[in-house]
Amino acid sequence: MLQTVTGKISEHEAGTMLVHEHILVGFVKDAKLTSADYDRQEVVALTLPLLMQLKEAGCSTFVDCAPEYLGRDPYILKELSEKSGLYFITNTGFYKEPYLPSFVYQANHQELSDIWIKEARDGIGESGVYPGYIKIALNDGTAIDETQQKILRAAIRTSLETGLPIQCHTIGGDVALHANEIMKQAGFDRERFIWVHAQTGKDLTVHKQLADEGMWISIDSILPGTYDEHVVLLKQLQAYKVSADKILLSQDTGWYTVGEEKGGHIRPYHHLLTDFIPYAIENGLDASWLKQCVTRHPYQAMRIRV
Repeated sequence: MLQTVTGKISEHEAGTMLVHEHILVGFVKDAKLTSADYDRQEVVALTLPLLMQLKEAGCSTFVDCAPEYLGRDPYILKELSEKSGLYFITNTGFYKEPYLPSFVYQANHQELSDIWIKEARDGIGESGVYPGYIKIALNDGTAIDETQQKILRAAIRTSLETGLPIQCHTIGGDVALHANEIMKQAGFDRERFIWVHAQTGKDLTVHKQLADEGMWISIDSILPGTYDEHVVLLKQLQAYKVSADKILLSQDTGWYTVGEEKGGHIRPYHHLLTDFIPYAIENGLDASWLKQCVTRHPYQAMRIRV
């Protein structure tokens, strides 16, 4: 089952999924973003038409990837779900420096995970909305720093306690390998872990190794103007024999940007389904496999483990 903002759904109900998108994002340092910094009704009014286009394109489930302090708003997502007919999935978890509250630096990983476990069990504040996964981030570079290691360990503990999977903003193969070693040492099943932005890894032998060990490989920057390079990348992943049933496709697009007039430039959500997949089929990728990358694969990656 998947946990949406309006309840649990089955694989059949989940249908076609976008596994990594955004409705609202506010890059405000030191976790100072609050709901007073934007107009909820304006966000709903501006994004709803784009969501109706997405639904018309055949999508059923939208995974919103803004964590707390970076734009997570369960009230907006619940209203958009009710008005659009789409299922929405939100998260628990924290991002990375400089978008963390000060207490994160003093707390240990058990204390952080206790916050997330409570949300998973009791809901997010008074919203009545429950998170469907854990969203975290790792720092850029070649190794994970102390703060983000702590956040990763908190996510591992939360996943083991709640069954929620982890989506992790991870730039480059070196950091993904470091995260993998931490999870192996913890005895953590990488089947619960999604390498977000896996397209940033240039050594595809890393993708093969991590997929073989269970990790999900999320290619999530598929936007107009990038279709050729993504078709090439998907063919290269196949050539490197990266496990075909571990690939996820999404766009990492949208979104209403807090602080910009009327949210700035909010990009449509439907192009992956209406433009990219037909283009990829025309250029030699298998239609049934591409469909699995936006249906069966994301459901398996995002499902709650019992």
